[in-house]
Amino acid sequence: MKKISIACIIATIITTSCSLFNLNKEEKFVNPVFYEKMISASHSNYEVQLTPTSIYMVSSKDFKYNYTCKLINNQIDTVSLECFKYNYKNEKEETQVFTYTLKPCNEENMCLDKGGWLVYQKIKPYKYYDETITYIIPSKSENAPKDKFVNPLFYKKLSPSSKNTRPTFLTPTSVTFYDLYGKEVVERCKMLENTPMFVTLDCTFYVEETKETYSHIVRYVLKGCDEQKEYCFGGKWFVLENASGSSIGTLVIDKKDMGQ
Repeated sequence: MKKISIACIIATIITTSCSLFNLNKEEKFVNPVFYEKMISASHSNYEVQLTPTSIYMVSSKDFKYNYTCKLINNQIDTVSLECFKYNYKNEKEETQVFTYTLKPCNEENMCLDKGGWLVYQKIKPYKYYDETITYIIPSKSENAPKDKFVNPLFYKKLSPSSKNTRPTFLTPTSVTFYDLYGKEVVERCKMLENTPMFVTLDCTFYVEETKETYSHIVRYVLKGCDEQKEYCFGGKWFVLENASGSSIGTLVIDKKDMGQ
């Protein structure tokens, strides 16, 4: 009788331990690429970081959001997360499904970062319109040079194609543009990120009117222009300018400047 009781106790302990182990076992992405930081390559200014239970979005120091999620689709090239975001107006939890699909960088999808990835995000339901947002996961760039762009396209003249931009010239240590009065403005910069599809510069500039020196971080992202789908302003590449989470400015590398 005692032997039977001891055997039952041991079986119970083993069963309980197994149950606790399964409860505590964290679900993982089938493809670890989905854990990498994603940089927006669309007309938005988000950086996104995924885990199987969360989506962390940031566009500036003032906008950071952490969604609580449940992984509902986990494949090698696609993941979907059902996420909660508190609705202050209705005082209830609403759910949205975020789906992320991977495509390797290649010439066909106009991504120049060999070894990098494009990630396409779709949200259902989407409040405003049905939009696919594109992100870049760059190839590893720890050994990228600090004194020259790995992609020479960033040295080309950047011509304005939106109201809030102006003719701009980049180097790894400066951003030069002309203000509304035609005056040349030069910002002194330090390069933080250097990849084939985007560069990030930490820049300072002096404002004569206030006698103050200001700083901001600005990222320039290449986006291929498809003449079948959009007006390309005489260029093959758009350059999206995102200064410290502000609204996106759009510049273009004119075809006539490509050979310079």
